[in-house]
Amino acid sequence: MKLSSVSRSFWRYTIPSVMALMVSAMYQIVDGIFIGHAMGAQGLAAINMAWPWIGVLLAVGMMIGIGTGVQCGIAQGGGDDRKAAAFLGQGFWALVLLGLFVGGLLVYSASLFLAFQGAAGDVALLGQDYLRVMGLASPVVLASIAIPFWVRNLGAPGLATLSMATSAVANILLDYIFIMHLGWGLKGAALATVLGESFSIVMGMIFLFSPWNRVPLKKGFVRLRPGLLAASLGTGFSSMLMYLYISFVVLLHNMLFMAYGGILQVAAFTLVGYVLTLYYMFAEGVAGGMQPLVSYYHGAGKPESVRKVVMLAMGVALGVGMLMTFLVILRPDWALWLFLSDDPELFAAASMGMRLHLFALFLDGFIVLTASFFQSMGMAKKATVITLGNMFIQLPFLFFLPGLAGLTGVWLALPLSNVVFASLIACMFLRQMTMLKKGS
Repeated sequence: MKLSSVSRSFWRYTIPSVMALMVSAMYQIVDGIFIGHAMGAQGLAAINMAWPWIGVLLAVGMMIGIGTGVQCGIAQGGGDDRKAAAFLGQGFWALVLLGLFVGGLLVYSASLFLAFQGAAGDVALLGQDYLRVMGLASPVVLASIAIPFWVRNLGAPGLATLSMATSAVANILLDYIFIMHLGWGLKGAALATVLGESFSIVMGMIFLFSPWNRVPLKKGFVRLRPGLLAASLGTGFSSMLMYLYISFVVLLHNMLFMAYGGILQVAAFTLVGYVLTLYYMFAEGVAGGMQPLVSYYHGAGKPESVRKVVMLAMGVALGVGMLMTFLVILRPDWALWLFLSDDPELFAAASMGMRLHLFALFLDGFIVLTASFFQSMGMAKKATVITLGNMFIQLPFLFFLPGLAGLTGVWLALPLSNVVFASLIACMFLRQMTMLKKGS
């Protein structure tokens, strides 16, 4: 395949994927905008203390969506549409079984989870409202994450983006009604998210069972096949770990900020987290556009095409990351006006946090794409090693830096650990790219 064809394919998949993940980021950011203006620091702190459990839902949804998508893509590349359809069937089983299990745990443990982080009083009550609604609707939340991945892998990336954009618009409208007009607080934010996400599920399901789906879903495709289900979940396991790692890091930060600064610093961390989420979702979107192409070209035995796709993805993700890093350092207040109307103390705390916490922002994109690259090649163990390594390398920074530098150490722990870890995995990535070049 010629480079121009690879480039066209990359942009055809990546642009809708990035747009879709930007829409996904908007679910969180829009909630923050309305909560920040309506409820201030307490509302922002409450939603950030609830977020680690929501991150578990996102993690499971990503595991199901990406794992099923990768296996389906590899089967399509090998010309086996029947096996591809069977993998989709296992994805539906995973949504129901894991959705009910994780949702039950969430509802049962919501109050204990918030108390563990130090939440009390109104902050704890607000967080419980949010978590219980999301827990009861957990199969819907998982499906809203996974199904757009499947639609994209089955040749309709534009529809996947459109469905998520439709959900985002609905979420914005419902957020305004439930939070600003009816005053339902975080319960209203959760209801708006769940109802908005339902639009993408309906649109995706219509496509999956339509003649436009290039993998026909014939009778019996939903029969439970434990071996295929395990293969899908195993392939997506590293993606789940990546989101679990994010939840774990947010949990630790919340606890440390409560210890070194209180509710104000947790609220500031929430605002900084929205900017980090914006770039992280962009990098995930680039990885999502790269994934089906890398899986397909790898399955078709075209290593040079794999290399070209990966290099394009790295160039886009790191370029945008460096630009955002520059903007954050130069003008850390550029996004805060979206969330705050009149709170100079919170504004000052968040501005300081932006400069300290996001000075190596672009390295998050490199780590995300490297893990996705190995995952897309079917090298689940290497992808898992990267994800676990990214999680554990932060622990010594989070444990020791706050003791040495106080609040500043809490803010610096994540970026400093990313500098060290990115240097380590660069060697693994470059070695695999060299092997691809020799095999072309």
